[in-house]
Amino acid sequence: MNKFQKFIAYFLIPKGFYCHEAGDRNKVCPFWFRDETKNEQENGYCSYLGKGDWEINKEYPRFIEVSKRQGDGTYKTELADRQDSNNWPMWTMGLLFDKCKECGVKYG
Repeated sequence: MNKFQKFIAYFLIPKGFYCHEAGDRNKVCPFWFRDETKNEQENGYCSYLGKGDWEINKEYPRFIEVSKRQGDGTYKTELADRQDSNNWPMWTMGLLFDKCKECGVKYG
């Protein structure tokens, strides 16, 4: 996307934290799509970014630090494998499927 296209896109992308206008979920960002061939919680796509949830998820590190509460009330930080369902709740990191903005344009 060139500078002119990004300039025009700025006026089309709704303000806020979501890929739709505040208070009206039917006024969806023109760059947001859903890829029905993907998993339900990984099927959001943003043509402004040129990425879908499934691609965004690959960008996140596989191992991340998590703090786990110990029996004595203290916390211990350890590395958790996002792909190991015994250590880590399996959720996708990209949130486009839920119309949460990943582009950061007019965020907030």
